[in-house]
Amino acid sequence: MKQAGHQSTVLNIDTRAPVSKEYIKISGAADLLKELIRHVFNDWFLHVHTNGHNRKSWLIALICGVAAQFGPGATLTLHSGVAPEYLRGGPEWRRTMVRLACVLYERIVCVNQEIATALMSLGVPAQQLEITPAYVPVKPSEASIPEDIESWMRLHSPVLSAALFFRPEYGFELLVRAVSILRRRYSGVGCLVMGDDENRAEAEAFIARQGVRNTMFLAGDVDHEVCLTLMSRCSVFVRPTFHDGDSISVREAMSLGIPVVASKVGTRPEGTLLFDAGDMDGLIAQIEKALV
Repeated sequence: MKQAGHQSTVLNIDTRAPVSKEYIKISGAADLLKELIRHVFNDWFLHVHTNGHNRKSWLIALICGVAAQFGPGATLTLHSGVAPEYLRGGPEWRRTMVRLACVLYERIVCVNQEIATALMSLGVPAQQLEITPAYVPVKPSEASIPEDIESWMRLHSPVLSAALFFRPEYGFELLVRAVSILRRRYSGVGCLVMGDDENRAEAEAFIARQGVRNTMFLAGDVDHEVCLTLMSRCSVFVRPTFHDGDSISVREAMSLGIPVVASKVGTRPEGTLLFDAGDMDGLIAQIEKALV
């Protein structure tokens, strides 16, 4: 939006986010409310990005939607591949909260058809919905790589990369098991994992139990430009998720010309090497195909 000449500000509601010139850091609910009021009363249009798969997500959507009624309007974008399951299940109060939140938005952008279908099953009008990947094409990046990552990468080839959270739906354990098998066939293989450090201790313990401590490198939450540079330096990008919307990291890797291996869930762009979610043999076969 800034490149197109539009004034744009990001409210970052992750309380763990570092202070940055790229966004306004929100420290809690009261701070969010203050910033929402300040912006909408100065005629700012709101664009709310959220996962849509838990109560907190919809409470945020509801609060932002109410605030938007005092300004020029708002759009809601829903990202999570787990959202359809959440929207279709649960108690009636949950579905009522979702309906109330959706009424407050002029447009709701769903990153795949499954999310749109789930919302329509709750009575959200089809004409209010739009299916669009929440993705902007990227340019190759040459950001400086941290020395510890650079040193590790020099010792490994081929190098796989992944961007994920250490939560069950992201398939981290499946990826680690696959790497432990690939190491028998590719002695120098390495796997670089980027993403939030939540549950890192448990992830490191699992890596140790699988005997691949030196093969896996957990880079943590790196800057976006560094993430793109690392992707471009790796042989294959892997997305082993059990649920997905329309993964931005998959599209970024493909735009950089990196082969992508991903589970057959959510929406995958043409050219992705697909395997059935949870299928170890399928994952390994597609990685080896990408390495040829």
